[in-house]
Amino acid sequence: MNLIADKYVRGVSAVVLFLAACATVGAEDPSPPRPNFVFFYADDLGYGDLACYGSQVAKTPNLDRLAAEGTRFTQFYVSHCVCSPTRCSALTGHWPSRHRIYAHLAYLKSNRQRHMPNYLDVKAPSLPRGLQRSGYRTAMIGKWHLGGGSGQEFRGSAINDPNAPAVVEYGFDLARTTFGNSQTWKDAEPWPEPHDVYPYEDPGWQRWSSRAVAEETIRFLEDHVKEHRGEPFYVNVWFKDVHTPFRPTAEMLEPFGALPEPSRTHYAMVHFMDAQIGRVLNTLDELGLRDQTVVVFSSDNGAAKGRGGSNGSLRAWKWWIYEGGIRVPLIVRWPGHVPDGRTDEESVLSIVDFVPTFCRLAGASMPEGYQPDGLDVIDALEGRSFRRGQPLFWHHPTAGRRCPKLAVRDGAWKLLMDPDGSRLELYDLAADPAEQRDVADRHPEIVERLKTMLLGWYPTLPRPYGTGP
Repeated sequence: MNLIADKYVRGVSAVVLFLAACATVGAEDPSPPRPNFVFFYADDLGYGDLACYGSQVAKTPNLDRLAAEGTRFTQFYVSHCVCSPTRCSALTGHWPSRHRIYAHLAYLKSNRQRHMPNYLDVKAPSLPRGLQRSGYRTAMIGKWHLGGGSGQEFRGSAINDPNAPAVVEYGFDLARTTFGNSQTWKDAEPWPEPHDVYPYEDPGWQRWSSRAVAEETIRFLEDHVKEHRGEPFYVNVWFKDVHTPFRPTAEMLEPFGALPEPSRTHYAMVHFMDAQIGRVLNTLDELGLRDQTVVVFSSDNGAAKGRGGSNGSLRAWKWWIYEGGIRVPLIVRWPGHVPDGRTDEESVLSIVDFVPTFCRLAGASMPEGYQPDGLDVIDALEGRSFRRGQPLFWHHPTAGRRCPKLAVRDGAWKLLMDPDGSRLELYDLAADPAEQRDVADRHPEIVERLKTMLLGWYPTLPRPYGTGP
């Protein structure tokens, strides 16, 4: 072998040995696994309904512990002030009006009057479907309220379209829900098909719904570890509580004996839901899933007026797009990634951010051409500086005279108005988060800028059903 050939062979051998060494290092030190997700969603729980958010009467030790082990966000928004629209956003990453979900799905006649469909289009973009296609096991447990479900009549009127898609068709491997076409519960026990009684008429479900939801979640987690270890999972744990109606036991009421009604009953149910969340968190610990699981807790809208809950110092209630209806608690825990014991008072986050953020964490993708309305907010979750680079919008066409029908927040400024430009209100949320001082007259240039934003965004929404092409 000549000298040149010998040098060539030795050079190739060195490269082979180097690549082999790299492969060995990769085998010994693989990239971290994709995280699991557990998304707890309360119903009608207000900004001031948890001890860790300042309540002096709530008893929420498990959610307080979750906040101590993760980060609590004080400027988190849902996309509407009632439940079905915000659930639509959690699933799609879109403003709900893009899917013509303007209010809660209700009687079929009411849906028509509100120019709404009877259920979310099954072809709509779906976070669980994207995760499922990337190898996640997915589950929807609890209150769906995006169409179909238990009972075809309620109080003598048609409700729940029997043609609504099965919940699993939106991208779930397992679904056990109320207000959805899936397996459900009967007398607070698992039932293999949609119940023929609308949930509000089931006294057992009213009393024990949070327990039933937690127990189904625990079964899912235990089965996952037993049968699917090594696969990541995503599970929606969406409670009916703390939405009325309630039937608390005397034992549930006892710790709140000094409170007047309806606060006594409301906080008894908050406490009961908190205990069930604690059971799920303990199961994550026992199964060794804690460190690789992103746990999220929030609420679908603010507390309702006259039902005993609290939105703290924020203005108004559920059904209003003032802060009390749309700013809600957000707690996120992910050991080693999300800082523990932290309160983030600066980052402005939204429910529409969940889809792009969770997809990036999971290495998943949405359908080709999909454009989220939210942002990837991993920097905020992991404790780095985050400044929102685009506005948040709200569209509430069924508001009536409660409040204006449109709103936009950009930076610290929030403008509300009707589509015709009337009922203008401007608030500086940095100085006045309770929206007590309308400063529209003092800042005409800001009013004009935000009004232009709203009038540019509003026409991008599809026309409501039954109102022309």
